[in-house]
Amino acid sequence: MNKPTAPLNTLPRPKFSLDPCHDNRHILRDDPNARESLVFMLQLPEHNIAAFVYTWVNNQHKAGAALCVYGPGVGAAPIFEVVDNIPVPADQGFDQWRVGNVHVVHGAALQSADVNYVSDTVNLQYHFDATHPAYNYGSHAEGCPNWLADDRFEQSGQVTGTLTLGDRKIPFATMGHRDHSWGTRDWGVAQHWKWLEAQTGPETSVHFYEIGALGRTQLRGYVQRDGHIAEVTAVDVSFRHDDLLRHTEITANVTDELGRTTRVTGKTFALFEFKVSPLATLNEGSMSVEIDGVSGVGHVEMCWPNAYLDYLTPLKAALMPTTPAG
Repeated sequence: MNKPTAPLNTLPRPKFSLDPCHDNRHILRDDPNARESLVFMLQLPEHNIAAFVYTWVNNQHKAGAALCVYGPGVGAAPIFEVVDNIPVPADQGFDQWRVGNVHVVHGAALQSADVNYVSDTVNLQYHFDATHPAYNYGSHAEGCPNWLADDRFEQSGQVTGTLTLGDRKIPFATMGHRDHSWGTRDWGVAQHWKWLEAQTGPETSVHFYEIGALGRTQLRGYVQRDGHIAEVTAVDVSFRHDDLLRHTEITANVTDELGRTTRVTGKTFALFEFKVSPLATLNEGSMSVEIDGVSGVGHVEMCWPNAYLDYLTPLKAALMPTTPAG
């Protein structure tokens, strides 16, 4: 299994600093829900296009990978290409990770990564440079929810590269986000969640994950601004949605442990309904955002139980007035 390829992270290290070894692949315990996954996010509102690359592996060394490109700029239907249950070597690490058409190369630990995807339909070359230390959920006073993962980290960064759709080449230099999760994932536990990542530039980013599960609301996240990064302590969220609970706008007032309140607003320009499990659907909403009035990019994922969506769909707007965002 690969070893860290660089010295300890040279970025300032807050209390939630993470050992660089966790940028690598982990040994997963014997559990049917054991898995490890990487996600890389891209939002291009000027083109009305968004994309993500998602790859995962279980404790039997069976892996999968998906690329999704979606939004009005792509056309009526998203491009969604996925493979699963691909055997990979037990010692294949994330320094050279290949599954299907996905090739991930981790560079300096917790600092950089390259993602390449090549198929007959789409080609993505994506380079990620972190703009702040990785935030790990396990550093929270209550740890990482044990049905979600043993631990996970979130990190925003500058992303550069080219997205090619047929004969159309779209170079980009913008902000993006990645996460890395390892341990268990039981898609049936959560009743709902809101996962947000947003950035206005290298100095300012916001992430929170508000989860409703087991009769409790749990919160993880961070705010990076004004030269300081701090853990989120509270969020006040409102949003608008259509009659299928697909979110169209969001407003979040985010409080952190330094006592700062940061306001994030966003409007969805591209949405993908990710049927991630027989139990749950993830509505993936890529957004044009503002953080305290400064323009940027971001993404809001909302999780809904499939049984709940199935129940509400025939009722539609009659029983589901939209919630104002403001």
